[in-house]
Amino acid sequence: MAVTAAVATNLLYQFWLHASWIPKLGWLEWVFNTPSHHRVHHGSNAEYLDCNYGGVLIIFDRLFGSFVEERSDVQIRYGLSTPLLSHNPLRIATHAWLTLARDLWAAGSVWQRLKVLVGPPGGKAGE
Repeated sequence: MAVTAAVATNLLYQFWLHASWIPKLGWLEWVFNTPSHHRVHHGSNAEYLDCNYGGVLIIFDRLFGSFVEERSDVQIRYGLSTPLLSHNPLRIATHAWLTLARDLWAAGSVWQRLKVLVGPPGGKAGE
């Protein structure tokens, strides 16, 4: 029962994070993941990639350096950073895994493969 309540509460919290009309929320922005932070998380702009992973709390993103503030001078562009040019559901579901497999295959050494697996996106062989 407690697990079901926790999952339901988290689901409700995630629901309001996707509201685009909610403005910045003052001091709550320092502790909690807010719609402003979550908009940045979904952005495909170069300055917004790989940030704001917190589900409820944003404190850990601030501590570990993955926090990025929403900027008023940068309009958020949503979607993939590399467009997917297929409507095939199987291709849509597996394209990221196929790209990862290609990057691992192209990596020469164990160190480069490790970099591809646990490094930031763009940590491909030769970079």
